Amino acid sequence: MKKNIILHILIVCTTCLSAQTLDFSQLKGRWDSTKTVQYEPAQYQVVYEYKYAKDAKYPDAKRTATTILRIGQQHNMFIDYGQLTFDSISASIAKGKSQVTSSGPKLLVALKNKGLRELILLNRAAKKEFIQCNTGGIQKYQYEEGIPQLEWELLQGDSTIAGYRCQKAKTRLFGRNYIAWYAPEVELPYGPYKFNGLPGLIFQVQDTENNFIFTLTGLQKVKGYAPIYMHDKSDVIKSSRKAVRQMYKNYCADPVKALTGDGSISVSADVAATVNAKPYNPIELE
Repeated sequence: MKKNIILHILIVCTTCLSAQTLDFSQLKGRWDSTKTVQYEPAQYQVVYEYKYAKDAKYPDAKRTATTILRIGQQHNMFIDYGQLTFDSISASIAKGKSQVTSSGPKLLVALKNKGLRELILLNRAAKKEFIQCNTGGIQKYQYEEGIPQLEWELLQGDSTIAGYRCQKAKTRLFGRNYIAWYAPEVELPYGPYKFNGLPGLIFQVQDTENNFIFTLTGLQKVKGYAPIYMHDKSDVIKSSRKAVRQMYKNYCADPVKALTGDGSISVSADVAATVNAKPYNPIELE
């Protein structure tokens, strides 16, 4: 049931239909919980505005999303706010605290506002990152890699961001060059996405081709319970970074074929005819 509901929402998002075209009164029955493994509560939460160019030919035509960095004693989690909202609503429905019919439009909005495909868990003790993401469809994949050992060059220059005095640095990550601004006053050597290793929290990082920009908009010490989590293994397929990148590239080239290739999903011909190839401009080029 859950797969059919989410697929319906996904196709609507892909074809840019309005929310009014969905009849949520039909979404009855069992809605499985978004299964998660919770590692620890976050001590700090950092909010970053994420601006990204879908098409490298038009770097100024950016979309905007909100992303969240949660920092715990042993783990960090980086996630899109849309995904965080989707997970929260899904769990609420599963526990019977929310109704499917009233929550359906909220799920749609959460998906449409999502800008980052990855959920990234950083395990500091193991020096590994675990990445869960989709490749355009509804299936989640997971791979792991060592924490990127970034070679930072500290530069002359300073700026003020969100009221903090920041200093400049540059590095290279997965085929792109970046300029970052970090605040030595905030002694957390972390940042958005997979950026880490500076002597202070990263307040802004932007690639030199002006395709991707993360800018800090909020920083707080967590008072309540904000879990650092990943989706349960029953909800993901283990893969590799290379395979996941290729699947996303295939999806951009032919979204319908990528969604229906294994035969488990079907899309009507009239809907398929409205779906075009997507520009391929991944944040990781290598």
